[in-house]
Amino acid sequence: MAVTVVLYHAGLDWIWNIAVTGVTFFFLSSAFLLAMKHPFDSLSWRDYRSFVARHAMHIYPLHWLGLAALILIALVYNPSVIDWGATALSALLLQSWSPVHDVHYGLNPVAWYMSALVLCYLAYPLIARCFGRWRWRNKLLLAAGLTLVLGFILVPLDIPGREAVFVNPLAHVVDVTVGLMLLHLYHVLRDRYPVVSYRTATLIEVGAILLLALVITINVTTTWLKPWEDVIIWFLPQGTVLLSLALLNGQEGAVGRLLLSKPLQWLGKVSFEVYVLQFVAFMLFNYWVAPFAGHYGINIYDKLAWFVFPLLLPLSWLVNHYFTRPLSRLFNR
Repeated sequence: MAVTVVLYHAGLDWIWNIAVTGVTFFFLSSAFLLAMKHPFDSLSWRDYRSFVARHAMHIYPLHWLGLAALILIALVYNPSVIDWGATALSALLLQSWSPVHDVHYGLNPVAWYMSALVLCYLAYPLIARCFGRWRWRNKLLLAAGLTLVLGFILVPLDIPGREAVFVNPLAHVVDVTVGLMLLHLYHVLRDRYPVVSYRTATLIEVGAILLLALVITINVTTTWLKPWEDVIIWFLPQGTVLLSLALLNGQEGAVGRLLLSKPLQWLGKVSFEVYVLQFVAFMLFNYWVAPFAGHYGINIYDKLAWFVFPLLLPLSWLVNHYFTRPLSRLFNR
């Protein structure tokens, strides 16, 4: 899903519907896995501080590295593109709070996701503590209520307004709530879930993916779902994919085994770097690779989308191997 986001940003407009569902999946799976690892039935200030610090260390250093690389490339090749005020907000990951289009994406456009993720990390322990004590009916009403509120906000907005809501961190508190609902549903179903054969597991996985494909097809071919295409319509299909894969953990079908293959496991390990550093790779492609194609200083990566990956994947591996993991080990010590 991170790769589909890269391909969309690299100019493959037809992949938009898959890429935007990936963003929803990122938030749902983040909340789902956080709740699995950190249930927070009780929460002390020390626990909260440790949780926030650990997850901030996962985001900020890599974000700063990518932002510094983009600033350096811009200073060398095109200093006029740097808005230092917006860049300062971006460094703090506060840029997506702004309704101004030129600010809420910043120098590294994909950093809006990390800005939203920071708020989700800050809010998650508090939401999880309260949410875990509620009855099912109240949890469902909260999730449905937040979804309706977000829907009513999105429907009357034009494209710039919808984008401002989509990148705003508050909008993704809904995703966190839905992710928590999915984990509670997982716990209810897990003990009742039977042992299934490889063929049955494959049918379940393919069925979940076909549900996602059906929603994408309806959204592409009709206008029925357009008012809710930012986040909301993807909750059901992506939630189904996430829940199916989680319940099949240990008894995977063809899709699960493919995801467990070594190449995709490797890609999974560097996927956050792939996401964060994609615009660094785009700019390097423009200024280092494009001249060999007879171009210089213009965006030709959007004409040669797939050719960015031979640059992006090694860059992501190097950063993961020599920056992210050593820093994580140091912080853990």
